[in-house]
Amino acid sequence: IKGLTEQTLVFQSVEFDETGTIVPADNQDIHRQTKTTNGLINPTINIRPGEIQRWRLVNATAETFILLGLEGHPLYQIAKDGNALTRTRKVERLLIEPGTRADVLVKGHQFTGAYELRQLLWLGSERQFEPDELLATIVVDGEPVTGQVVPQDLIPLSENLSGLTVDRTREIRFDVKRCDGPTQFLIDGQMVDMNRVDQTVRLGAFEEWTIYNDSADWHPFHIHVNDFQVVKVNGETVDVVSWEDTRGLPPFGSITIRHRFLDFTGKYVYHCHLLFHEDHGMMGVVEVVA
Repeated sequence: IKGLTEQTLVFQSVEFDETGTIVPADNQDIHRQTKTTNGLINPTINIRPGEIQRWRLVNATAETFILLGLEGHPLYQIAKDGNALTRTRKVERLLIEPGTRADVLVKGHQFTGAYELRQLLWLGSERQFEPDELLATIVVDGEPVTGQVVPQDLIPLSENLSGLTVDRTREIRFDVKRCDGPTQFLIDGQMVDMNRVDQTVRLGAFEEWTIYNDSADWHPFHIHVNDFQVVKVNGETVDVVSWEDTRGLPPFGSITIRHRFLDFTGKYVYHCHLLFHEDHGMMGVVEVVA
């Protein structure tokens, strides 16, 4: 991987009015937004036949789930949220939740030409869906590169938390209450209060949290400071774990995570990474004490 050409692709969503001016964020309609890649609409990315590049993908949208696909090319995922996987994961499409980062290897097709990098149709739930949309055009051209091989084994996991004894378990519930008044975005039945501590944890503690989703919406769960490992999804044990800091919480489902609270005392937050949900209450405060 060292020495490969790197591309950083930052995906964002923005709405333009009829004059081409960006609509203020508070007035934007997510179904009228246009996706940009590095601030551009349909930029061009160049790669040579047989060349392997490392792409660092960043979903910097406020609330768009991006199901990514590259015409004629598989994606070889090697990292999640800045953490290396233990083995390369070959996929034809890759779901990148809001706030999530993913590193992939791309090997230029043997045939020169233009290939489309697209956000594919995603039907997440009755209320959450994303249309098919062009993100960038990949141009395969130039002198072919030979001898570059996609690696299979990567960096061993620093610590597998799956089989260890935890200090404490906790259950946390995300929910959305739609009523006659404003919709409420809740964690454990409450909207965020930055003057309230929702979880108190000892410095150095090793904990298991099961986060339940009692709503019909997806919620990307995110916690600051310390990464975690997902050990179960919907109660089913995960075969391969890795470090990450954001993971989609499926409708009426759950994820079970394990994490260590290291290095720092003080307060920080965990929240839904759909920014509208977060800004309207779906956030909690954890305090790490000595």
